[in-house]
Amino acid sequence: MNKIILALCALWLVPVASHSAPTTPPHRSSYNPALIQQWKDRLHTANEQLQAGDWKRGYDIADSVLREMRDRISGGDAASDLLAVALLFRALGESGLGRTEDAAWDFSTAQSFYSAYEKLDLKPYGPAGAALETARFKNGMPSDPERPDPKDLPPGVNVTPPEKIDGERPIYPYAKAISCAVVPPINVKMIINKEGRTASPTVFQGADPVLALAALDALRKWRFKPAHLGDRPVSVFYVMVINFKVRQCY
Repeated sequence: MNKIILALCALWLVPVASHSAPTTPPHRSSYNPALIQQWKDRLHTANEQLQAGDWKRGYDIADSVLREMRDRISGGDAASDLLAVALLFRALGESGLGRTEDAAWDFSTAQSFYSAYEKLDLKPYGPAGAALETARFKNGMPSDPERPDPKDLPPGVNVTPPEKIDGERPIYPYAKAISCAVVPPINVKMIINKEGRTASPTVFQGADPVLALAALDALRKWRFKPAHLGDRPVSVFYVMVINFKVRQCY
């Protein structure tokens, strides 16, 4: 069995039962080893289900844990590693269920958060693991999309950049609002493919993982008019800077 589940780690958590503002705003977060252990145990179960080929059950567990962590984690050095575990297992579940695009996005995010997953052996997950190989990073980057060299372009032919046509702003994470955390911008490099869809996201080093996950949750749904080489669409790398709009600090 792959040694994926991480050791118990210190994370800053917020005590929250719902998305409504608490009556007494907490001034700092708490470290809750029992909750972290619960997440680990559930992810361990997800791993067992995925290796047994129960893609739906493995996906459901990983997705629920990931959503809870996104709402509860406000900081901590190990946040990106623990989030990466849940993202990896969600990707494997999506892959097994035939949701190829979602699986590739989550596996890319997992590798961006935890670079060791570039070399993770996915054979124990059978066809679902094999299908993720096309989304595997190399040296921190996805496979290079079709990107013509400017010197090879005919005279007067240029690559026009992509243009956003649809997509909502990222939602400021609840845990950050509760902890009144500083909100730095998130820099994301991704591919915008020929269909104008986003793919293969990578987060610049040093980014807050909770904010990065919130940004990526929004970006995966954005749609663009694709870049064009002359009159034909092409896939290109594209860098986005996401600035969160903080409406309220509880």
